[in-house]
Amino acid sequence: MGYIASVSTVQEISEAIEHLDVRDQMRLLHHLPAHLKIQPDDVAWLKAAEPAFEFWNNPEDAIYDEL
Repeated sequence: MGYIASVSTVQEISEAIEHLDVRDQMRLLHHLPAHLKIQPDDVAWLKAAEPAFEFWNNPEDAIYDEL
C-alpha cells in the first residue's frame, strides 16, 4: 500500500487518504477504529444507528449535506 511517510496534521492525513485508491480506503476504514482507540462496541453501536439517519438521505434535504 502506498502512503505518505510522514503526516502529522489532520489536514495532511486527510490529503493522504484522498490519494489512496478505493480499495486502500476501504481497508483503512476497516482498521481505523483500532488506530483511534475506539472500542469495538462503540463502532457496533454507530453502525447499528446508521439506518435511523437514512430518513435524511433524500433530494429535498441534499442542500444540507454540504454544511
